[in-house]
Amino acid sequence: MIFNNNSLSLRLLKHFLLIGGSVFSLIAVILYLFSINFANLAVEQSMFGMAEDIQTNLEFDNKSQLVYKSERVAERWGYDALYNNLGFRVIDLSTQQELLRSFVNPNVATIIDTLPATLPEGYSQIGARNDTHTDLFRIIFILDNKNLALDLARNDLLGALANEAVMPVLSQVASLTIGAAFLVFVCVTFISIRALVRPVKNVTTQLLQIKPNQLDRRLSTTDVPAEIMPLVLGLNDAMERVELGFEEQKRFVANAAHELRTPLAILSTRVELTEIPPDVEPALMGDIKYMSRVIEQLLDLSRAQNQVGFAHSLVDLKSIGKDVCMLLGPLSVTHQKELSLDIIDDDCNVLGDKGALIILTKNLLENALKYANKQAQVQLIITKDTISVKDSGPGISEGDRVKLFERFWRKEQSALTGSGLGLSIVSEIANAHNADINVTCKNDLGGATFTITFNATP
Repeated sequence: MIFNNNSLSLRLLKHFLLIGGSVFSLIAVILYLFSINFANLAVEQSMFGMAEDIQTNLEFDNKSQLVYKSERVAERWGYDALYNNLGFRVIDLSTQQELLRSFVNPNVATIIDTLPATLPEGYSQIGARNDTHTDLFRIIFILDNKNLALDLARNDLLGALANEAVMPVLSQVASLTIGAAFLVFVCVTFISIRALVRPVKNVTTQLLQIKPNQLDRRLSTTDVPAEIMPLVLGLNDAMERVELGFEEQKRFVANAAHELRTPLAILSTRVELTEIPPDVEPALMGDIKYMSRVIEQLLDLSRAQNQVGFAHSLVDLKSIGKDVCMLLGPLSVTHQKELSLDIIDDDCNVLGDKGALIILTKNLLENALKYANKQAQVQLIITKDTISVKDSGPGISEGDRVKLFERFWRKEQSALTGSGLGLSIVSEIANAHNADINVTCKNDLGGATFTITFNATP
């Protein structure tokens, strides 16, 4: 995925990364705050669990003495061995008498000796302002109809040791987890952005595939997101208006050409029947013929652009070559050119419109016959899938090559030797038949070669 400064993908990426960075920063802050209070939370929860375990193992014996009967050797050993850092006591709340403590030795001071007589229920601390403190936890319960309080005490040295052992691991795990999650987030962001901009790219691809002669094509609305649907519909409406305007223009040109044919024919007849000075008549008749030729080619261009009316049947290119050569034989004599037809293959059938292909071949040959030098050779070459016109004329300059198929372009713009529409008509008909046009500016005869290559499907 390539980004540029104004791309939608880059904007989405910035927003995603900003949101993701904010979320992960917030998570990091929460984890940091949690780590600060983790020791207290862990102590409180662990002491609550220990107090419940002690309570479940308390009972009165047959002498009404409260005893602690734990089957866990580690627990009993812990209270005995760590008496200075860990211990518990049980008090009868009705008499405030101590019924049991975890370690009893009159000669040794224990952590229980540091406790005040009364404690609040739940978690609390004493000596919190000093370097060390004692964590306390009291639960109140009833055993054999006696209201008892269990006080559990633990020196913070044990918590500090546990904290030092656990916190580095938790920090590493948290860092790795956040880092991995952020990498996953970035990957998901890239995939999401690609998915988000794919419909826009699809629309762009469809637009680029629409050629000037395909104004009837429209953008597909299948699977188009609702956010860009108005854009797609707007473009389709715009193309609809362009197509209608273009069709109206073609109809106008065709109608105008039809309307002008008759007046020009009448004018030509009157000039022939009227006595006109000899020095004026040739120029006048030349102008009339030129106008008639322009109108005829405008009609041909209109037909070429109306691809819907084209037939798609098998057409024999050999037959077209023969017919066009017979039609233009007199023109080759008039222009003193040597016209020849070369048929290379036996099977020269292509799928297309015969009338349109005759116009295409006729315009190519006329162009060569008119602009090649006197006594030049003009060859029409037919193969199984090509029509080529080759001459021994002056050839075509590279500068003129790019202008050949522009409408009304002539090498000598001031001379009324042609309408400048012949090769435009050739281009329109070739496009309608999905054919390629190749122009060789200098061939082995010294002139130019125009080759029309027909593809499998028109």
